[in-house]
Amino acid sequence: MLVSGWRLACLFAICLIAGCAINTGARGSFDDKNAHWQGRLILKVQSEPVQAFSADFDLQGDAQAGRLSFFTPLGNTAARLDWDAQGAKLQTSGEIQQFESIDALTRHTTGAVLPIASLFDWLRGLDPATAGWQVDLRDLANGRLSARRLAPELPAELKITLDQ
Repeated sequence: MLVSGWRLACLFAICLIAGCAINTGARGSFDDKNAHWQGRLILKVQSEPVQAFSADFDLQGDAQAGRLSFFTPLGNTAARLDWDAQGAKLQTSGEIQQFESIDALTRHTTGAVLPIASLFDWLRGLDPATAGWQVDLRDLANGRLSARRLAPELPAELKITLDQ
């Protein structure tokens, strides 16, 4: 089931946001115990109808445990995703939804499990082979990344710009 709006973008972004960060203090930071990235993302999903989303984000953690927040143009928190080994939750407008895992959360919001581990590799500037996904890291040094899901049932495009 596809869900529009913030829920779709939140989950999809978890997987693809990682593809945009680099290891600099100006755009983001990474070490084995602390990872943090901020910026703006644009997501377009080729569903019926086509869904488009853009928001500022703040991502902390790694594929095993983390938090992803999305913000309105006025700076208020629009949605927050938290995940760890015990499960995942999505909070929007005061409503909290619980999921058994981050994979279940991404499946619920986008209709497919998203490659969270690959996203965090992308954040580190790595490009692991990820079935159904194509990432472009060529402009990562300038804080920009793009990724495409090639799946015919739900193609999507994500563009991320990290804060300078």
